[in-house]
Amino acid sequence: MTDKIARWQGTIPEADLAAYRKGSFGRRIGLGDRPALLNVDTTYMFVDPAYDMCGGPMPELIAAVTRMTELFRRLGLPIYYSRRDDRSHPTYRGIWNLKLGNATEFQYVADPRADQWPEAYAPRREDRIILKNKPSAFFATPLESFLRYDGVDSLVVIGVSTSGCVRAAVTDAFSHNFRVTVVEEAVGDRSPSAHVANLFDMDMKFADVEKLETVAAELEARFGRRAAAE
Repeated sequence: MTDKIARWQGTIPEADLAAYRKGSFGRRIGLGDRPALLNVDTTYMFVDPAYDMCGGPMPELIAAVTRMTELFRRLGLPIYYSRRDDRSHPTYRGIWNLKLGNATEFQYVADPRADQWPEAYAPRREDRIILKNKPSAFFATPLESFLRYDGVDSLVVIGVSTSGCVRAAVTDAFSHNFRVTVVEEAVGDRSPSAHVANLFDMDMKFADVEKLETVAAELEARFGRRAAAE
């Protein structure tokens, strides 16, 4: 616990760290026996600067997402993708109509490319795709049911944005009693300050925020031999 909090020294104010330490937050959860990769919303809409919803270029994130995807495929572990559902009707968009100034524009409601993934990590036939209309991939979707059927007990989460749909999915996964690991280099946000604040808070409360190399090494050590044998 202490080491996890100490990791954030110099990034998070000491008074904040003391408050989390006082509450005994920050223990490590770890991976379970069958992890799945949950890729949150890394479609062109959110990773290509040509779209207004993308804050800027994300080459490091795309490289990290690609690497995690390749690793899970090689290890034979399940991969889930979430993306927006149909936004062509005002009712489907719901309260987004009031919150977003571009909720009726072509990019947001009708661009056929917006909800596709870059080829480097795009879903394959064996992957699972969850369509959603709200931030969490769990809200009003069959995601939990699918995960239970697949025997999944933990999620490795990647995607965008850290403070929005990633955090919403992580919070709901925790609420459904899944172990959650967030890969630090493989999540991103249009706001660097929101990104850091939410990584820290998730690390303290709902998930393990780990470096990509740490997650990859553990997955290789625990599941690489099994994958090779199969």
